[in-house]
Amino acid sequence: MKKGKEFIFPENVDKDYGIWKDYTLKDFGYATLAGLIGLVFIAIPPYGLILVLIKIVIVVLAMTVVMAILTIRPVSARKNIKVRDHFNMKRRYTNSQKLFYLKAKKRGELSEIEKDQAK
Repeated sequence: MKKGKEFIFPENVDKDYGIWKDYTLKDFGYATLAGLIGLVFIAIPPYGLILVLIKIVIVVLAMTVVMAILTIRPVSARKNIKVRDHFNMKRRYTNSQKLFYLKAKKRGELSEIEKDQAK
């Protein structure tokens, strides 16, 4: 017998507001912030032609990395899992407390510590 309503959400449901392709409003915020930081990097001196070209190449590479991180999906079948979320989940797991269970003792059996103490 059912106790209440059952809600089934498809796997591709995402809580973020999608703007264009698979990018969300938050993704565009990250890309805009990275672009502004890149423009500030280009604007700081020195202004020699070769140095400015080197700065532009560095900014283009950085923007490519940012857009790649926003675009790549670690699980291809699940479009709502992003690389950033996947790395955060792995980091939280490694930092979380792990549970270790001890093997159950048989009745009347002494542990290694108790055996050493008895000697």
